[in-house]
Amino acid sequence: MLRAGVGQDCAAQFRKDLSRLPDMERLLARLFSSCDENKRSSSVVLYEDASKKLLQQFTSALCGCQQMFHACSSISTLICSEGSQLIDLLSPGKGLSNISSILDRFRDAFDWSEADRNGRIIPSEGCDPEYDATCNAIEEIKSSLKEYLKEQRKLLRPASVNYVNVGKDMYLIEVPESLGGSVPRNYELQSTKKGFYRYWTPELKELILELSKAESEKESKLKAILQNLIQLFVEHHTEWRQLVSVVAELDVLTSLAIASGYFEGPSCCPTIKESNGTDDTPTFHARNLGHPILRSDSLGKGSFVPNDVKIGGPGNASFIVLTGPNMGGKSTLLRQVCLTIILAQIGADVPAEKLELSLVDRIFVRMGARDHIMAGQSTFLVELEETASVLSSATKNSLVVLDELGRGTSTSDGQAIAASVLEYLVHQVQCLGLFSTHYHRLAMEHNDTKVSLCHMACEVVEGVGGLEEVTFLYRLTPGACPKSYGVNVARLAGIPTKLLQRANEKSSEFEANYGKRHKMTNDKHVSAQSDDKFSAIRDLFRIVKTWPRPEDQEASISMLRKLQKRAKV
Repeated sequence: MLRAGVGQDCAAQFRKDLSRLPDMERLLARLFSSCDENKRSSSVVLYEDASKKLLQQFTSALCGCQQMFHACSSISTLICSEGSQLIDLLSPGKGLSNISSILDRFRDAFDWSEADRNGRIIPSEGCDPEYDATCNAIEEIKSSLKEYLKEQRKLLRPASVNYVNVGKDMYLIEVPESLGGSVPRNYELQSTKKGFYRYWTPELKELILELSKAESEKESKLKAILQNLIQLFVEHHTEWRQLVSVVAELDVLTSLAIASGYFEGPSCCPTIKESNGTDDTPTFHARNLGHPILRSDSLGKGSFVPNDVKIGGPGNASFIVLTGPNMGGKSTLLRQVCLTIILAQIGADVPAEKLELSLVDRIFVRMGARDHIMAGQSTFLVELEETASVLSSATKNSLVVLDELGRGTSTSDGQAIAASVLEYLVHQVQCLGLFSTHYHRLAMEHNDTKVSLCHMACEVVEGVGGLEEVTFLYRLTPGACPKSYGVNVARLAGIPTKLLQRANEKSSEFEANYGKRHKMTNDKHVSAQSDDKFSAIRDLFRIVKTWPRPEDQEASISMLRKLQKRAKV
């Protein structure tokens, strides 16, 4: 429903609306906590700056809640059928609270934008009866002041008699100097100006005092109205939290729907294989698996090559030992599998024709190279510490991904460590995993039904100067790759041809010497085995010669038993 045409456009607009929202969960939490603090300390008076900051948070929360509600209302038009699972989520009074009337009440209470701009709330009429009563009292006093001025004008005749404000003195009756001798006795002179006298009367002072009290009460009401409105807002905390929860769920669903439309090539809903017990074998079977992120438009020339990946399950190896040329796509395949599992387990579609997998409890990845200089840890030590953490924490339901383990030390030590770690993960932990390596001897000599030997395919032709030129096919192929073709990468990097030719010669020499040493080691091993066989025969002859002696009979029987065990081995 969200994946095509108008539906997808509406989903994209929904996410665009949400992108302008602040962190609503945190903002609401701040308002709720401020309200709780004010309850505990009812006598606390906020400074002006603190009051303005609280007002900004309040107006932001109101605008955010209104925006979320409108976004939910707009996306609810996508629900076309009664069978839709989103009906209960978006129906007012069910998943989504009916907050339209609550928002209307706050919208009618005051002007949100003006309050945010001026730093104070001027409530609309009818919002606060006490504030309205104070405002009415002020208007009545001001009306009385106007009537009193009219009376004084009638008394003094000229219309030039007016009220003036001088500093803190307000509503002074200003009388022309020519009428100074005709003012009533109850006029109290307050100040003079060239050509004018300014007076107060007892009645006027009483009205001014009443006005001052009313305006002070009005200011007090204005300061309290923010706290009152926030308190009213907090009373509906359940509805606001429910709104945030619904929007978060919709955000996830629309994001997953939009992401599934981003994949290049086929996509499917993964099949999660339920575990039937401790003897059940973990599984990851993907057909035509693409990449969740890489697309042709980001790759320039060419397109991404999908692969079939089978790990675990009946009749399949639980580990893939992956070899291949440098730049052949080994690390990309490792990341591809990890990302696919994460997408599958959060409920998203995956870029594959078909995917069946068991639930993975954790994904362990040992990839890349880095050191900790301040801790005095070398690159190799960091690599082995991370590997030790994987070995101690992985379970049968984990996925372990190791990229070129052991490359930070000598070839013999690195290969030995890599082989031991692989053996432990396969036979002790018994988890699923991928193990990429450039130790090609490790791959070719490994003979285990629980380990699948694969490589990233390539085509090799002889180029200029007898150098090998490699074309990467990025296709996961059964079997081991004989070499890494590192000289080809050096050629791509622009290393001079003479150096490349010399490097090629050195590579051939190293491979030949390694092969001789390997053969000598095997010969020594065979010779040792032969020596063991001959020594066993010699021991047997010695027992036969001493057999007639009665005193040596028990020792001879014991030696025969030992020889029998050696013969079985």
